[in-house]
Amino acid sequence: MTVPEKRDTVGAKRRRMPWIALVLLGVPVLAALLGPWVAGDAAPGEGALPSQPPGAGHLLGTDVLGRDVLALVLQGGASVVGSALAALSVGMAAGVPLGLLAAGPRRGLDETVMRALDVLLAFPGLLVLMTLAATGHRERFWLVTVAGLLQVPAVARLVRGAALAPGSRTVVEALRMQGHGWAYIHLRHLARELAAPLATDAGGRFSLVLYLLASANFLGLGLPASSPDWAVLIERNSDALFTQPAAVLVPAALLTALCVGGNLLVDRALAHRRTRS
Repeated sequence: MTVPEKRDTVGAKRRRMPWIALVLLGVPVLAALLGPWVAGDAAPGEGALPSQPPGAGHLLGTDVLGRDVLALVLQGGASVVGSALAALSVGMAAGVPLGLLAAGPRRGLDETVMRALDVLLAFPGLLVLMTLAATGHRERFWLVTVAGLLQVPAVARLVRGAALAPGSRTVVEALRMQGHGWAYIHLRHLARELAAPLATDAGGRFSLVLYLLASANFLGLGLPASSPDWAVLIERNSDALFTQPAAVLVPAALLTALCVGGNLLVDRALAHRRTRS
């Protein structure tokens, strides 16, 4: 194969990748957005037996409690995507201001902020969630808030590093000499400079948050066992994997597609930025 042919093959693969990523990401996202509107009643019907394989009455069979798996899957996507987005928003909302604060002209403040974040960074995520569950805080609010706060150190470090880049510092010093205040410099100039790296990081960080929340729910540290959340469904029906695999494989496939599709889109965005720069 000649060099031009190899380039054409690589280019064709790159052109196909966004469509693959969009399909992988689009299916679980559409299920999360539209599922609650079209899902039927998941409660066990008359004569419904636990862990029944797919059939005429239940297209994906029933779970260990006799509930309709298809209805549960359609209802559980909103919990997965909504919780991950909420936790990501918490991490961004707290991490961006702290990163800008650390990148300011006061060296002592930089050290204080970053060393405090290093302490938070040292705590394993699942260990923190285990402690949270042991104290009885299993509500979605606590799960999302703590998962979001665990992302703050990484987000703050990214913002601080981008704000302290030589190019950014030169412009910032010039703006200071012109008499512009903190709000103008940080909210107008640096906000534009940080938009691209933050958007790229958010795409990859969404998968990390999703993995953390799904792991917590799978281990029984998060939502109650009656929740239709996809990770909870996997955990509840894992013992019936060989008798009713759809109750485990369908939500697992949706979680996998959500993570893989998001990562492929982020990789594509990074490759596009490299080719443009």
